[in-house]
Amino acid sequence: MFSGAKPFSRIYVETAARNHPRAVAILERFPRSEVVEIEDYKNVFGRARQDFWKQKSSVNLILAMKKDNFLYPGNDLLQGNMLANFFYNALVLNCPYDCHYCYLQGMYPGANIVAFVNLEDYFSAADDACRQRPCQDKPMHLAISYDTDLLGLEGKLGYVREWIEWSRDREEILMEVRTKSAHVRTFREIRASRAVRIAWTLSPDPVCRKYETGAPALMRRIDALNAVASAGWRIAICIDPVLKIPDASNVYAEFAEQLGKNLPWKSIERIEIGVFRVGTTFFKRMRKRPDTDLLHYPFEHDTSAVSYNRKERLELVKDVLEPLQNYTSREKIFLWT
Repeated sequence: MFSGAKPFSRIYVETAARNHPRAVAILERFPRSEVVEIEDYKNVFGRARQDFWKQKSSVNLILAMKKDNFLYPGNDLLQGNMLANFFYNALVLNCPYDCHYCYLQGMYPGANIVAFVNLEDYFSAADDACRQRPCQDKPMHLAISYDTDLLGLEGKLGYVREWIEWSRDREEILMEVRTKSAHVRTFREIRASRAVRIAWTLSPDPVCRKYETGAPALMRRIDALNAVASAGWRIAICIDPVLKIPDASNVYAEFAEQLGKNLPWKSIERIEIGVFRVGTTFFKRMRKRPDTDLLHYPFEHDTSAVSYNRKERLELVKDVLEPLQNYTSREKIFLWT
């Protein structure tokens, strides 16, 4: 999962979080880590002159109390915003993986991971938003893993299991866990919940190997997806971002064929396809990344976002969409072009 030195060798803990039961439980999993008490997580996480990519080789953990903004509405860059009553939260800042195209490297000053331990406040905010959701005849769609990969951190934090149990009897909520992880233990140990959907982000092998540092290979994700589907869980897949890499048409055609042969199509209820796009401000910082060619393409820029030009976006989506329709119905496929 993490590259370089052993992760979380140092754990910073806010004074306000030090005795929280969740913080205590997390610290017990790291008996050899140095624990440093701090007043405010921002003093460590937000300090100046950090090197995001160098820090990725030796990531520290910060345990903190979230004080506000426990829930966010969707926005135009999020695929899920096409869903009614779509919200997402930020339980964790930063991700265990290091994908070259990820906006987080442009969003945060450093790569350390912040985990907010006061989940009960998030639960309360989600309940309030659900009661007040705009479309009362449709469920609230809650994404809990947009700004991180919670499942990739499950062995360290255990947050996914807690959220599953919280959502289990809430029929008016559909909670989505988006992931690249190959973790399946949680889903084998607890009863499947119809209030939860696990959405795997899948990429062609050349993309996994070159641009998704630390994330499991494609077939490991597919194997995990099949195992979780067999255990009765709701499943979605996200082919996002589709990238304009060399020989993209053939790479994505082979990728679609591989998916066609290996996915449990009857169990997959939603497929999202989206091309690379990122906010303009984040992109300016992302281009400082020293070890990638991906971000130096002649992208189209507008006042708010960076992506390929419209013709390229349509071609990239077509490369994936057309072969996938041999295996599933078009009604299940949702596009961001």
